[in-house]
Amino acid sequence: MTSSVLEVQIPSHFPPPMAELFREFRTYLKIEKNYSEHTLFAYLRDLKFFCEFCLKEEIDILTVDVLDVRAYFADLKATKKQDKRTQSRKLSSLRTFYKFLFREEKVEKNPILQVSFPKTKKKLPKNFTQIETEDILCFDEEEKSPELGKRDRAIVEVLYSTGLRVFELVCAKMSDLSEDLTSLKVMGKRRKERYVFLGDEAKKALGEYLEERGNKSAPEIFLNQRGTKLTTRGIRYILAERRSVMGMEKAITPHKFRHTFATDLLNAGADIRAVQELLGHASLSSTQVYLSVSRDRLKEVYRNAHPHAKK
Repeated sequence: MTSSVLEVQIPSHFPPPMAELFREFRTYLKIEKNYSEHTLFAYLRDLKFFCEFCLKEEIDILTVDVLDVRAYFADLKATKKQDKRTQSRKLSSLRTFYKFLFREEKVEKNPILQVSFPKTKKKLPKNFTQIETEDILCFDEEEKSPELGKRDRAIVEVLYSTGLRVFELVCAKMSDLSEDLTSLKVMGKRRKERYVFLGDEAKKALGEYLEERGNKSAPEIFLNQRGTKLTTRGIRYILAERRSVMGMEKAITPHKFRHTFATDLLNAGADIRAVQELLGHASLSSTQVYLSVSRDRLKEVYRNAHPHAKK
C-alpha cells in the first residue's frame, strides 16, 4: 500500500499552537518545496515523532536547544534501534522544519545546525548490465493488446533513454514532447524544468505506441487501460510483471533504469556535469556516486588491457 500524506494525521492531543505549526509545515513542503508524496509522508511522520517526544519531556518546540535534540536521538537509539541512515533522514526532517520556523521568525535560531549527521556508508547504485538491459528492452509480451504491448515497450525504452524519475515519466505531457519525438521537457523536483532526449530506439517505440494510443485527447503521454493517466504504482506493476514473465532474478524498477542510464553515459566518456543536467540533480555530489560504478568498469578495462596489470 502506497503511503499518503493524508495518513499523517495531527494527533488530537497536540496543543493548538503545535498543531498549527504542523499544518503550516505541511503546506510549506507540499506547495513551496513541491516534495513528492513519499518525501512528504516521511518528513511529517518524523516531525510527529519529535513532537510526541517534546510533549512527553515537556519541552517547548519553539525553544528547543541542541541538548534537547541530542536527547531525542538518544531516546530513538535506545527504544527503536534505528540505523544511521534512518537517523540521518530524521535529522534532515528536523533541520528542514526549524529552517522553516527560522524563516517565519518563529524561532531565533535553528538548533539542528549544531548537530552533526551520523557518518553513513554511501550505497552504490544498482544498475543493469548491458546484457540485462538488452534482454529487458527486447522482451515482447505477446499476450497483451497492441496498444498495451507497445506502451510497455515505449515505457522501458524511454526510461533507459532519458533517465527520468518515475513521477516525471507519469507526468510527462504530449504538449512537452517535440514533434519529431527527440526531446521532452519535464518538470523535476522543486519545479525545476529540464530537457531530456530520446535516442532512435526510444523514438521508434514511442512513435509506435502513440499510433495505437486510444485516448488522443489525454494530456499525459502514458495512459492506463481506461485511457487515463498512469500512476507511479502502475509503472512499477508493469515492470514487475515484465520481470515475472521474463523469469528474471533481479528486480526491474524505474530507478534501476535511471542508474543504468547514468552509469552507461559515464562509462562511454560523457562529461559528469552534462550527466548531472540530464538527471536533474541540483548538486554535483548526487551525480558523483555513479563515478564509483564507472571506476569499477575502468579498473576491469585496465586489468584486461595493460600488460603488467595481470597477476
